Amino acid sequence: MNYYLKENQLTEDFNYAARVLTKESHDLDGIIRLMLEKRSVISKTDIAAVFTAFFQIVEECIQRGENINLPIFNLGYSITGVFEDDTDLFDPEKHQINVNLSNGIQVKKAIEQIELTKVDSVQTDPAITSFIDIATQSKNDKLTPNSLFEIHGKRLKIAGEDASIGLFFVAEDGSETMVAQIADNGQKKIVGLVPDLTAGKYRIRIKTQSTFGAYTTKGIKETTSKFSLTIS
Repeated sequence: MNYYLKENQLTEDFNYAARVLTKESHDLDGIIRLMLEKRSVISKTDIAAVFTAFFQIVEECIQRGENINLPIFNLGYSITGVFEDDTDLFDPEKHQINVNLSNGIQVKKAIEQIELTKVDSVQTDPAITSFIDIATQSKNDKLTPNSLFEIHGKRLKIAGEDASIGLFFVAEDGSETMVAQIADNGQKKIVGLVPDLTAGKYRIRIKTQSTFGAYTTKGIKETTSKFSLTIS
């Protein structure tokens, strides 16, 4: 199983979450085909009939509110919603029955056998991973006006003909100050000079039309650092 890391947008901290890249998906016909490859003496019609009966029995069990414990999953129930007092009854307008699924023992064993491979994510937007303030040697923390800095990440290069592209420091009020002096403009690192900014907190914003090759895109690819930098 392949997976990649993507910036976590659900937390305030600067961290990453994993995303799984599945190689293949199987529907019922696909499962039956795989079964036939292992057990050719059983007909497709017979297997389909067994599945139909299985699904029907499971459905009837659910309709009766019965738990189901199988090697591949365990099924139970819960009810959500607020009841006003102990005499209140279930009202479908206010309450909901939920089916809760958990891994069965066979699935748990199969998960333990999964071989994981980390791969690069398929992304085209710039990704800012770190900022180094040369004057203080701090990372993702301080910002020194009129001092050199390094930005590290992926797909950072600023290129294109659109007037809006550039590297900016964004103040808390949303105002942008463009970096006028850039010494190293690469895909993985940008080196430049911090503008004469006033005290406050800033984020980094990159707007570019750069691609992996020598060509540029028509649209603007934009990213803003999740971390903020402070001028005290």
